[in-house]
Amino acid sequence: MKKILFPSLLLLLALVGGGMYLAKFRPQVTAVPVAELDAEAQKNGLADCFWVGASSGGTLLSYPDTGANYWLTQFKLPQGAELTLDGEFPHARHLSFNSYDQQARPVDRLNDVMIQPKPGGINPFVPGATRQASQRAYQLRLIRADQIEAGSNIAAVDARRPANTLYLPADDKPQLLWMRIYVPDQGRGAKGGVALPKPRMRLADGKVLEGEALCREMVIKEGAVRRTAMEADANQTLLTLRSQTSAFHPAQKELRWYAFFNPSYAVLPYLAGTRFESIKDLISARRQGGFFSTLDNTYMAAMVDRRFGDVLVLQGRAPRVPATQSGPDRMPTGDLRYWSFCKYRSLYDNAVDSCLFDEQVPVDAQGRYTLVISTPQARPRNANKPCGVAWMDWGSQGDGLGNPAGGILVYRQMLPAPDFKQSLFEVHQPGDEQAALGPFFPAARYLSVQEFESTGCSTTG
Repeated sequence: MKKILFPSLLLLLALVGGGMYLAKFRPQVTAVPVAELDAEAQKNGLADCFWVGASSGGTLLSYPDTGANYWLTQFKLPQGAELTLDGEFPHARHLSFNSYDQQARPVDRLNDVMIQPKPGGINPFVPGATRQASQRAYQLRLIRADQIEAGSNIAAVDARRPANTLYLPADDKPQLLWMRIYVPDQGRGAKGGVALPKPRMRLADGKVLEGEALCREMVIKEGAVRRTAMEADANQTLLTLRSQTSAFHPAQKELRWYAFFNPSYAVLPYLAGTRFESIKDLISARRQGGFFSTLDNTYMAAMVDRRFGDVLVLQGRAPRVPATQSGPDRMPTGDLRYWSFCKYRSLYDNAVDSCLFDEQVPVDAQGRYTLVISTPQARPRNANKPCGVAWMDWGSQGDGLGNPAGGILVYRQMLPAPDFKQSLFEVHQPGDEQAALGPFFPAARYLSVQEFESTGCSTTG
């Protein structure tokens, strides 16, 4: 008992703000060396002196989505200075810019439909717009602002926002900026067929910096790429808590989904079924984001373990999306801009094993999907698109902490339509996930390979 009690006590102290132990159980932000990554990306045309190109796969970013491509930068912005970015709207599903504080929390964002094109141009992301328009240029303005911080009421910020203006933290620390491009059109490449946005900085004294001169004086690439992760021993402590509801803690046989509110709240799935589960009432559920999340998305996560069954099956109604990957002439509409499922590992090892986004998941005539997650060795013969089934690779690393069967499943949703009221954006309190999503909630069950194969080959329903 003493062996369990001591780390559990540290956990309790940490989660409720317990002094010297606080940092141990909270995800820490650490810089990732970028020189080699940056050199390779520049060689491939995916980076320049301002932008670092970071892969959506692998281990560099925290919980990336393989349906997106990421560009990051870190730069100094002196008091009174203003940075502009001149670019072109990509041929893609979604474009966004997010600023962050030093704790990896999103501060502000500008997404595609918020950006006005230059005079004579077209914003191809507006519903019904011509997506292949040749005149698609824009200019953004980035300034420091005292009135905004992580967790600010973004709707109130939007109401007073000057056109095409992105706010940055007001302190003197280096600024962190991310650009995301989701689902580039087929054949358009990671950048969506356009060049990376070009920066130009006007200092308070009127001096203008651009190109290599701006990069030499203001850009700090080392430290631009950061991971947000819990220390391994702290995550192991969470894994060793004794559960009364599961043989394979922290996963539950009946999946428990947890909406994401902030990094501290992200430990709650590890407490399910333990004597510390009631700690959830002491942890703030304020929405602040974290792990370099984007304000255009919201998420929910479930702990999973294939020892409950070799095949994890998800079924539900699929929100409609504007299918753009094939390059339609006009921008379609949908319930959401985008959704995806991704298999990750743990709070310590937050690399991605696999993802599937909406257009990769077949739906039946009723708009329902069946998604199977397993290892390649345990993939049922009928887990394929001709049978109306999407298959996702569980991966071989498990939770990245010694359990090859474990991991985290994340459901990600982006930008609901104003009249779509059954999304994760409607989850305002912990525990409201299923009620908010209704028929769009993913029902889950573990099966053996034989049990799933016995369902035959047909469309979902």
